[in-house]
Amino acid sequence: MGPRLAPLVATLLLATGCDRCTPKDRDTPADAGPKPLAPIPIPKDELLPPPAPWVFKTARIGPGIPGIALPTGCQMRAPLVRAKVSASTRFVAAPRGTGALVVADADEKESPPRLVGVAGVVLDAEGESKQPTGVPWLDADAMPRLARTDAGAWIAAYAEQGEDKLARVLVHQGDHATPMGEGDRFDAIDLACGATRCALLTTRLGNVAAAGAEVWVGAPNEPASTWKRTEIVPDTAESDARPSCIARLESAPAAEDAGAGGGVVVALVEGQELVFWEVPDGGAARSLGRVPAPFGIVDATVAAGPIALVYGAAIDDEGCAKEGGKLRFERIGKEAAEVRAHAPPIMGALRPLERGVLAAYLAPLGCGSPRKVAYAVVLDAEGVPVSAPMPVADATSFAVAARGSDVDMWIQQEDEVTWVRAACAAP
Repeated sequence: MGPRLAPLVATLLLATGCDRCTPKDRDTPADAGPKPLAPIPIPKDELLPPPAPWVFKTARIGPGIPGIALPTGCQMRAPLVRAKVSASTRFVAAPRGTGALVVADADEKESPPRLVGVAGVVLDAEGESKQPTGVPWLDADAMPRLARTDAGAWIAAYAEQGEDKLARVLVHQGDHATPMGEGDRFDAIDLACGATRCALLTTRLGNVAAAGAEVWVGAPNEPASTWKRTEIVPDTAESDARPSCIARLESAPAAEDAGAGGGVVVALVEGQELVFWEVPDGGAARSLGRVPAPFGIVDATVAAGPIALVYGAAIDDEGCAKEGGKLRFERIGKEAAEVRAHAPPIMGALRPLERGVLAAYLAPLGCGSPRKVAYAVVLDAEGVPVSAPMPVADATSFAVAARGSDVDMWIQQEDEVTWVRAACAAP
């Protein structure tokens, strides 16, 4: 495999204090800075071959066969189907990518596990996965940031380390990758695509790492070299702000009804808080506000306003918390809503719906327990749960995507994946 696709594994230790940036750096216009370099062709043989296809069959429900429970506000929109897979199979969904996954097969006999087949695939509930598209995921423990456009194209963003200790971020589209720039600890943090635009969230681009972030926005069918770059500079030179996630790509109906702006919204961790920034079309980034996140963040989104799912208690090195799996839905200027699991979740997601938001997360049944359960709960547009979280099913891994009211959940239990196709909405 060519060195261009070697993933960067780096810890984001962003600089603090004015000694790591000059006044000229802080006064740089939002859209200034180095321009992306020319695209680099990526031969197909530098990507892994497709994984084994998934073949779906109607799921049998009965005694001794695990079922599926849906939270209040959700109902099945199509029958359950299941596919036999390898227990070592990995998969990830784009947030809006209903009916499609990136699937990876791994050889678990090697340590660390070695990926042997990877592709973005379209799923057929009455047949097998199809239309495999190569993506630059070569290391089982270093997955690129992945997104799927409404036209069905997979886009990936990743970073690679150079010999001069600088890193460059590349955006992979089709048969080429576009370098977005090269800098100290430059890294791709999140990527999202929708109907009219894609957005890439990175650390700040410069010869010396600095607090803040960069947001690159452009049309899904245009090369990444044309995407507009906006720099997010913290309000104080002592800030330790670092990028966390893209909270909104395109406005949800609830946000439009509330009069919120229509720009891309990203979240940055700063101290013990999560700060939401909006990047308006054609304007400079502006802070929308902040919420407490002293113990870490699971995910963030925007409905009528910004919502963050955060841990509600300190988590130790074993993934345990003295107060159990306490979680909080934080909103700017509003009281938090609290929910609980048996133990702190190991992963989770917030997915905007046509009405409200779906929160889903995977948590062990107790500290150190090998058994894990996928939970889900619908929130109203203000970020308040409409019911208690529902244990959906036992799971070793899961993924969730939503578009409008359509929700897809893929729940893996050992060597079987159940595809749940539901319709969800807040009352």
